[in-house]
Amino acid sequence: MRKAFLSGCVALLLAAIVWAGGDPWKSKPYQQWDAKDIRKVLDASPWVRSVQVDAPWRNGDVAAGDADGGGTAAQPAPARMGQAPRTGPGGGGADAGAGPQTALATFVVRWASSRTIREAVLRNDILTAHIKEDAAEQELAHLSETYEIVVAGADMKPFQSVDEKILEHGAFLMDRKTKQKIAPSSVKIQNSEDGTKILSVLFIFRKQSDSGMSTIGADVKTVDFLSVVTNVKIEASFDITKMTDTLGRDL
Repeated sequence: MRKAFLSGCVALLLAAIVWAGGDPWKSKPYQQWDAKDIRKVLDASPWVRSVQVDAPWRNGDVAAGDADGGGTAAQPAPARMGQAPRTGPGGGGADAGAGPQTALATFVVRWASSRTIREAVLRNDILTAHIKEDAAEQELAHLSETYEIVVAGADMKPFQSVDEKILEHGAFLMDRKTKQKIAPSSVKIQNSEDGTKILSVLFIFRKQSDSGMSTIGADVKTVDFLSVVTNVKIEASFDITKMTDTLGRDL
């Protein structure tokens, strides 16, 4: 079931959009969410961060003057994540001749173990007839015993040359208050059906330490996620005080 859920997260990588109206995770139950509500949860909610990094592996595309502008991925179909066309520092096309351009890549980092993200993925599966409502309810009734962070993007090349064990050693969550770092207990790479492309990477963290203490305390306000892979640093900060739904804190 986790693999199916992770696939759902990947299938719903969308271009970031600023949505009007109230927050669906606070204003109505997930059973009433429509497609726009789902997209807001998955792209413009406190559980999601869009991270843009230098992409030196794509600098050849920039030099070749590829059509997607500054070496980022061209705007894909709606079911995939888009990337803003930017160039190097100071970025716009008008300054392109001022110096060498730097390719950029965008990654979406989602707190996938939260009720809200799980509800959005399962609600989408209901609307697209991939799952029945009673099955979704049963899945949601199983509370996650771990914190799960999904990293995905249109260009996952930095992850192609490493294995899951290497990724474990290059990632952590950090409680900004105590500076305590939580290493992942495991990492899972999700490949495309033909095995030729990495779709996403799932980082799994324990909710409790060996002594039974919560790894993220009730008074923690900010948690940072970091993954360093093949000299590419993906950082995302989550404001825990905003990661709440009608039931309270939602991690």
